[in-house]
Amino acid sequence: MRTIFVFIYSLLIISSLPAQESGIRDKSAVLESRSVADNGLSKLRQNENRLDSMWRKEKNWNLGFSRIDGKDTGTIELPKWAKWDYDLDRYFFSQMKYPPQLLAKNKAGYSVIMFSIDTMGLPSDIDILKSTHKDFDNEVVRLIKELLHCLPSRDENGKRMRCLYTVYVPFLPQRYRDRIIADSIEAEKLKHLWVDWQIMSKFQDGKESTIRNYIYQRLVYDPSLLGDQKQARGDYSAKIDSYGEVAEVRVLRSCGIEAWDNQVLQILKGMPRWTPETYIGGKGEYRSSNWTVPVTFSNN
Repeated sequence: MRTIFVFIYSLLIISSLPAQESGIRDKSAVLESRSVADNGLSKLRQNENRLDSMWRKEKNWNLGFSRIDGKDTGTIELPKWAKWDYDLDRYFFSQMKYPPQLLAKNKAGYSVIMFSIDTMGLPSDIDILKSTHKDFDNEVVRLIKELLHCLPSRDENGKRMRCLYTVYVPFLPQRYRDRIIADSIEAEKLKHLWVDWQIMSKFQDGKESTIRNYIYQRLVYDPSLLGDQKQARGDYSAKIDSYGEVAEVRVLRSCGIEAWDNQVLQILKGMPRWTPETYIGGKGEYRSSNWTVPVTFSNN
């Protein structure tokens, strides 16, 4: 009886071996297929990096900022965008919509485009310098037109000035697909997080005491006008526009002496530029903000 059982058990093991071998072969085929796919993507990325490097070396364009008058740029302020600072490469990469028909064909290429930035920090006068496909140009032009205002460039005297800006925008299909996947993962993460996209406007080092010190250092008043009062307090409002300039000031609560109120308002109006409130979500933008500044007039 034991012999019969051993014989049957052996037959079952032998009959199951082909199925196990088939399963192993199937898994190996899947792993091999994935490896081939990964190697293929790796080669695509390497090739795109090579193309990008080659195109950048070919260029003889003056990328980024340039003065319209052609003078030296060493002593002026460059245009600055809310989310992208002084470099628009990240803007074009993150906001680009690849032309569908070119993406389907894995068509790579680039556009080099120059545009002017006016004294309001807005783009205009778009000029295509070099291109590999008109659809790439159309996409870059769309993105330039959708740029929100930057902090405009300023000359040696701090006066706003028009300037030229030149961008090189590569279109690399696999890099684009990688970005879409990364964006999707990031969007999923953000669903479970609370993110503060707002950065408050600030004056110089950002400390509130710096604002008050700036005012007190310039205040000139006769304490004897307080009479028997030890001190008087006034509250004042300053609107900082999206360019960081003091656009509007007013008295919220008077200190009781109109001349002193007016002096505070004049000091606020004459403040150097602030860093405006900045929204860093989406495409990023500068926003206006309002500050309330308390000022105490003391009798000692």
